[in-house]
Amino acid sequence: MNRAFSSLHPSVSFLFFAVMLTFTMLFVHPVFLGLTLIPALIFSIILNGRKGLKFSLLFYLPMFLLVALANPLLNHRGRTVLFYFMDNPITLEAVLYGICSALSLIAVFAWFSCYNKVITADKFLYLFAKLSPAVALLITMTIRMTSKLKYQLKTITNVQHTIGLDHSTGNLRERIKKGMRVISILLSWSMEEAIETADSMKARGYGMKNRTTFALFKFDKRDGLLLALISLLAVLCLAGYILGYGTMQFYPSIKPLNLSPQAATLYLVFAVLGLLPIILEVRESWKWRSYK
Repeated sequence: MNRAFSSLHPSVSFLFFAVMLTFTMLFVHPVFLGLTLIPALIFSIILNGRKGLKFSLLFYLPMFLLVALANPLLNHRGRTVLFYFMDNPITLEAVLYGICSALSLIAVFAWFSCYNKVITADKFLYLFAKLSPAVALLITMTIRMTSKLKYQLKTITNVQHTIGLDHSTGNLRERIKKGMRVISILLSWSMEEAIETADSMKARGYGMKNRTTFALFKFDKRDGLLLALISLLAVLCLAGYILGYGTMQFYPSIKPLNLSPQAATLYLVFAVLGLLPIILEVRESWKWRSYK
């Protein structure tokens, strides 16, 4: 089954992630952070399966605890003192602000994991190659090189182990020497790979003004409707942020949540925006089951 959201035109997918990442970093409000974190985690699990769930538990949970605990330990602002730790006040305001900061950081990472699954290298080049060919190629090579470096490092380590140069054996000096050898081989390989890729793209005429390109991506009616919907919801959320609905006062005391009709409407609009890819995936899954 093809993923519904991944089958959209690259411009629609990129706009959605740009909007969600921007609002995730702008909004400092527990309701909005919850409305962006939950869809991001669900969508990440849909795209990555059990691997995504395992990664969420092993990576996001420790990071959440680290950020949430660091703020009240380092920041002692706030009027409501809960207790004292090493003669320093731990305030309720600092605790809640730390939790919101942790939620925002995890949501950004979760959306980026979804972005990496949906916006592939060919989609990124399709979107930005005409604007800046060199920058687009450099960014694409950097993103692609991350996964290739992990695989190549494992290959080099296995080869070194086979010829008796395993960096995990010997005394400290020998281990450092063997580890530096592995790093040197990896850096040499990465530089050769980058040069070969650059020469290959140059030989194909990449970046030339009169060069024509072929792409499988076609902008259809569905893409137009979703692009208009995302743009409309983004404008409404931006208007709400400008009017002050996207932030919450933490210091010196916590301001109660705004539950006015205008705020509730903005919560609903942002929820629909965040759940849009999940709605598309559920609809696609239902269609496939009905065909079966």
